[in-house]
Amino acid sequence: MITAYLLSNGRLEKASLGPSGEPPADALWIDLLSPTKDEEAMVHRSVGIEIPTREEMQEIEVSSRLYREGDAHFMTAPIIHRTDTPRPEVSATTFILAPTAMVTVRYAQPKSIDIFVVRAARQIGWCTTPETVLIGLLETIVDRVADVMERVAGELDTLSRTIFYDPSEGNGAKTEEQITADLKAELRQLGRAGDLTSKTRDTILGLDRIATYLGTAEALGARKDAKARLKTLSRDLRSLAEHDGFLSNKVNFLLDATLGMISIEQNRSMTEQNNIIKIFTVAATAFLPPTLVASIYGMNFELMPELKWDLGYGWALVLMLFSAVAPIAYFKRRGWL
Repeated sequence: MITAYLLSNGRLEKASLGPSGEPPADALWIDLLSPTKDEEAMVHRSVGIEIPTREEMQEIEVSSRLYREGDAHFMTAPIIHRTDTPRPEVSATTFILAPTAMVTVRYAQPKSIDIFVVRAARQIGWCTTPETVLIGLLETIVDRVADVMERVAGELDTLSRTIFYDPSEGNGAKTEEQITADLKAELRQLGRAGDLTSKTRDTILGLDRIATYLGTAEALGARKDAKARLKTLSRDLRSLAEHDGFLSNKVNFLLDATLGMISIEQNRSMTEQNNIIKIFTVAATAFLPPTLVASIYGMNFELMPELKWDLGYGWALVLMLFSAVAPIAYFKRRGWL
């Protein structure tokens, strides 16, 4: 799909396409979303540049992502999107800075693109040339990435309080099953936060390469306003990269802490099970001697002196009681109970 934008009264305004779907010749920004071969050919005729294929956009080497063909500069970076869903994604987006227009080629719908369209249509003089359109779009993407990182930071703060909160204090006492379920949920949240920070880092590094390329390749020409905005953009990207590293370290720390809590809960559960097994073992051992005594006097031999003894029954009971109490007293003395 082709969407073209014109400069109207200092603002970007969506343009009407020609009968065949071609963008107007004076388009300042041409946005290609999942373009077909025919649409790529239309843009080639309109702007005079070759549109890279999706396979070419997926190349990871720098020479394939940042290069110049004639008067056009081709820059590709991974852009994070679907950040409000359980499965955020990263998709390559190509920015083509030509003398007459700025062209974007993408196969996803980042929210930052929609935000930029609204801002460019509202602010006068913000995007008046292909260079300032590119800078403005990059600034909007960086703002969106910063918003995502702020949300991740807030989620990590909440998780930190949850992980290190003692559930036995106050009214927050929980059962072992509830604690285990909470820890599993926290692991999932940490995994999502780690995934988000990883994808935002990919986006930041890609945009930083573009900013460095724009500064060294003199793609902005002599435009001082664009160069000043580019310097600010570069500083923002560096600060975001540092903050992303901090968030990654915090995710790893909280992950280690959560795994430690799970290990403690498992050890406590195993200890309780071992205590139960030990109690049954001690009980079985304590009742083994009385069982032996009862078995001996339960034998039907004729030559058993105690069978005709008047105190034989009491003697057998006392012997069984003593043989049961003696092992228990010994176990307590050794600290096994």
